[in-house]
Amino acid sequence: MGREVLPGLHWFYEPGPDRLEMVTDGRSAPDWYEPGSAVRIPQCSYLFDGERSLLFDTLSPASREQILADLDDALDGGSLDYLVVSHPDVPHAGNASAILDEYDDITLVAPRYGNAHDLYHLDEAMHIGEGDEIDLGRFTVAFHEATFLDAPISLWMTERTHEMLLPVDWMGFPHHDADRLTCVDELDYDLTLDQLVEFHGRVLFWHQYVNVEKVQREIRQVVETYDPELVLPTHGLVIRERTTEYLELMTDVVAEIERRDRVGALG
Repeated sequence: MGREVLPGLHWFYEPGPDRLEMVTDGRSAPDWYEPGSAVRIPQCSYLFDGERSLLFDTLSPASREQILADLDDALDGGSLDYLVVSHPDVPHAGNASAILDEYDDITLVAPRYGNAHDLYHLDEAMHIGEGDEIDLGRFTVAFHEATFLDAPISLWMTERTHEMLLPVDWMGFPHHDADRLTCVDELDYDLTLDQLVEFHGRVLFWHQYVNVEKVQREIRQVVETYDPELVLPTHGLVIRERTTEYLELMTDVVAEIERRDRVGALG
């Protein structure tokens, strides 16, 4: 399923399995959770459709037919010019081959970082990194070495015209099943520290081993460097208001993960 967040910006969403165990593991249910609701940590991808079009990440093979249909609908039968794979992980790259087969004259784009590019045809891709940009007409996207990552091949992306940040894996969080494709400002509650801890303590679990003050400085540097108007997470909901406040909340997330140790696993 998809949603057009801005003219030409389409958000595609794969719900993933019910993560109810996150709020029923013996602790009191968190304040944000509504009893009886399924809990989702989604895979998200984003289509930028200007004079040229670019898809950032592919969702997992479980959503192959859906994303192909969503792309066709959003592009209104038009072409897809670029496919960007942020890193070779199944939820992000799992449909790369199917999308490449579907569209003629498409350019595969991948990080120039790391050394495992034989996965998902990334050795055949246009390799990009810090300082590289693609002008799509309505949008201009730029690429950055990931500040926080869970794979050696990984990149983040920004969009210049509307000041968007796509922080791959970082800034993910669980939410109610009913909140699919809902922007954070449309929720009945504020995005909480607990939600961010539940994701990062499981997926970016290396936070439990870090120098907290150093990572907090890096988070503040991310805020100062990008200062986005919109945050487009790959495992959460779109943030289009109070973005700086929510990004800065990540400084507390790191401290809380150190205090609690590893939160759990995400199987």
